[in-house]
This record gives sequence, C-alpha cells and structure tokens, in this order.
Amino acid sequence: MVAFYLLGDIPVYSFSIIIALGACLGLFWIALRSSPKLALRRVEAGMWVLVGGLIGGRLLYVAVSWLYFRDHLLEGVQFYRGGLAWPGALASGLLALVIYAALNRLSPAPLADDMLPLLATLSIGAWLGCWLTGCAYGVASSAWWSLPAPDEWGVIANRWPIQIWGGVLIVGFFALLDRLADATRLKPGYRALLGLLGLSLIQLGITFLRVDPGLIWYGLRLEAWGALIISLLSGLGLLSYSYYLAREKSDQPEDNPVRTEQLTDNEA
Repeated sequence: MVAFYLLGDIPVYSFSIIIALGACLGLFWIALRSSPKLALRRVEAGMWVLVGGLIGGRLLYVAVSWLYFRDHLLEGVQFYRGGLAWPGALASGLLALVIYAALNRLSPAPLADDMLPLLATLSIGAWLGCWLTGCAYGVASSAWWSLPAPDEWGVIANRWPIQIWGGVLIVGFFALLDRLADATRLKPGYRALLGLLGLSLIQLGITFLRVDPGLIWYGLRLEAWGALIISLLSGLGLLSYSYYLAREKSDQPEDNPVRTEQLTDNEA
C-alpha cells in the first residue's frame, strides 16, 4: 500500500513508514535505558544493527524470490519497494552487532542485551505493517473476534487477526522478559538469547495460521524453517551458556569452614 510519492514518483509504502517508526522508537528506548555516557554508543550500535538487518533481510528476500529478480535485477536493490525476510534481517543484524563490538573492543553479550528494545519495536512494527498492507494474513472468518484486513490484492475481509496476535504476544513476552531480568539479575547475553528464543517461537507458531501465498519446503513455509532454525540455535546457546556458568561456578574455590572457625576462635 503506497502512502505517498516523493519527487520523481518514488513510492513510499505504509509498511516502510511503520518499520521506520518502530526503528526510531527502538533507538529512543535504547537511549532512554542507557546511562548518559553510553547512550550515544548504544544508539550507534543500534544503527549498525538496522543497516545490517536491512541488507540481510533484502538479500534473503531476493534470494528466495530469485525467479522474479533474475529478470529485474535493479529492483533487487530498490529497498523502498518493500520486501524483507525477517530471518535474514535477524541474522545479519546480529552479525553487524558482533562486528561493531569487535571494532570498538566491546563485549557483544551485554551489547546484545541492550539491543532487545529495538528487536521488540521492529517486530511489533512488522506485524502491524503486515496487518495494514496485506501480508501474513489469516483465514477469512465470520467469528466475532475476527477483524477486517486486506490480502495482497487489496481485498478486505474479516480474517483471523494473526498479525494483531503476533504483536500482542511480542509485547507480552518482552514485558515478562524485562521483569525476569530485573528480578533475577541475568548474566550478560542471557536475556538476548531468551529474547531470540521467545521471538522465534512466536514467529514459528504464527506461521501455521497464515494462509497468504508462500514457498513450501517439506511441508513447512520457508519462514517456519527460519524460525525453527533460530529457535534451535538460541535454545542450544542457552543450554551451552547455562552449562558454562555452572562449570564456572563449580570451579570457583570455596571457603574452608574449619579454617574460618579457627580464625573466629582466635579473634575471640
């Protein structure tokens, strides 16, 4: 859906505007949660993530739709036309974060934790954008809880509001994750892995309710395979990290209770 045209008849799509608003809100949230000394650096890291995500998301979208883009190569680099694949955006955004951390000699784990607000707002924006522009829609329904939504041809009908469900689930999950992190003082990087796992599981579940056209491989949509791979990798990362922390804790020397008691008696 085209919102308006720039000079030269360049279209600006509603989906792009919503994603841009999500990106701005995420960067503002990152700055708000950071100390004044670190706010600028955290926003800079967020910009790296956004650029990396944009490039990777577009590359994967073009690769998946290569039968079309091989005859329209110039359109492959025209980001404003829309078309991003979220698994590619997520993977390349993480890669950009790691590169930024290496160049600035920073630990990527706490930096990844700080980027979660951006991940949340972009994900919510993507679902809202899909609801308004006719992508990732559910089956038509006459149920009382169905909502009007367009399909890719612009036909508006009452449908399962899976885009709204996706946005609401992401809001609830990241709110719970924030409360968990504040209550338990999670180790650096742990919250980011939980965020990736929760997001990918939500995306995976929603794919089974989608009826919009998509490529199927071994009975699953390609988006489902991407969500499944990210879920497995983040789950393995959590298990490995938990095992590492447990080993690290067990390797720490413990106080000798006998020696402590002797010192106490002497002091007495």
